[in-house]
Amino acid sequence: MYYSGLEIIEIAVRIEENGEAFYTAAAEMINENNDVKGLFLDLAQKEITHIAIFQKLADKFEAETFEFNKEESTDYIGHLADTHIFGKKDAGVELAKTISTPKQALEIAFKFENDSVVFYEELLKRASTDAKKMILQIIEEEKEHAAEIKRFM
Repeated sequence: MYYSGLEIIEIAVRIEENGEAFYTAAAEMINENNDVKGLFLDLAQKEITHIAIFQKLADKFEAETFEFNKEESTDYIGHLADTHIFGKKDAGVELAKTISTPKQALEIAFKFENDSVVFYEELLKRASTDAKKMILQIIEEEKEHAAEIKRFM
């Protein structure tokens, strides 16, 4: 399957939207105000920032080039998108409905952040100089999110 660079950016936006929806729902399921609830609310806001970054990249896409024409690399990108925990539309909300404990939400969040790093690292490999800075920034933030989540596990 072939994905255009713009389609990959749309997938990245969907992943971040699902992450925001998941974190918001996970925070809402925690009745008392505590550090874990605060973490999820903070992560939801950070996902909104990531959405804006990817949308900015999409807005100036004409000037941006990605090397997604290699069949094996687009197959791999497609696989990552299809298997990402939040790769499907509304996956964040649907997955949040299955959470029964904050610990379970933290485990899902940790996997989400690590899956995102892998996906964005593949995107980074195919981006030109202008996009690389933004994508690298998001990768570093996703790694920080994973480390922060791990501290609560």
